[in-house]
Amino acid sequence: MGDSVGQATLEVSGGRVAYELRGHGPAIVLLHEGIADRRMWNREFSTLANEFRTARYDLRGYGSSPAATSEFSPVQDLLTLLDHFQMTRPLIVGPSVGGKIALDFALEHPDHVGGLLLVAPGYSGMDYDHVPGGKSAFERDERLSKAAADAWAARDLDSATEHLRQLWASALSGEGLELFRTMVRDNAKEIFEEQSGRFETRSGGPAAGRLGEIRVPTRILVGDRDNPVMPLCANFLARGIANAQVELVPGADHLLNLSQPAAFDSAIRRFLQQLPNPPG
Repeated sequence: MGDSVGQATLEVSGGRVAYELRGHGPAIVLLHEGIADRRMWNREFSTLANEFRTARYDLRGYGSSPAATSEFSPVQDLLTLLDHFQMTRPLIVGPSVGGKIALDFALEHPDHVGGLLLVAPGYSGMDYDHVPGGKSAFERDERLSKAAADAWAARDLDSATEHLRQLWASALSGEGLELFRTMVRDNAKEIFEEQSGRFETRSGGPAAGRLGEIRVPTRILVGDRDNPVMPLCANFLARGIANAQVELVPGADHLLNLSQPAAFDSAIRRFLQQLPNPPG
């Protein structure tokens, strides 16, 4: 018999985090993006739990996790969850902001990571100098991000969501697009106001300057219809992390698993097969 925990909450430093746990076998933890919540993994959570002990959770201020009201560490939250799950070296799937957390976690707790599958990841210490074109490469990102922020300030959530769609979700349609819009609506205060983000802390230097310290197996996925700066950032990470590989996924945007689900399924299974030891 495997674990089967519907939505539950775990006490973490200064707050609570909502999570789900299901299945048995090698361990996988699904983080989420900064424009989503754990629902972005609805399909994968059910599928993976047929073969793996799979966990997903809402970051502070997203989904069913209350916003932070004092300083906290997303890395410490993840460690607390892994200890609660009794997972020692899971595969950590980190998209976007979740990728940033996964990288910081691997630097701070390398013995607690069996592998990193990063999906269009962010990273602490991101800078214009890391990508070809420098500041000009970020112009579209900054223009649409500002337009979204201005629309939110004007209390026009529909327009704010549309600007985010153009930037991050240009390949979505149908149910995937509706889920994106729902997650933006439900998490708008965290997305646009960073209610929890303003309290976030991190130990150690930024990942950008410490990539050579990461020794866990790492695979990076990025879509060719994502924000154009993301493949450039993925390549920067791959140059710094030993033996990391970048896989460009045709037809995928930032929400890669929603825009190209079959490609995501294939990528995670291939990576699991290549890990030297099963995640646990």
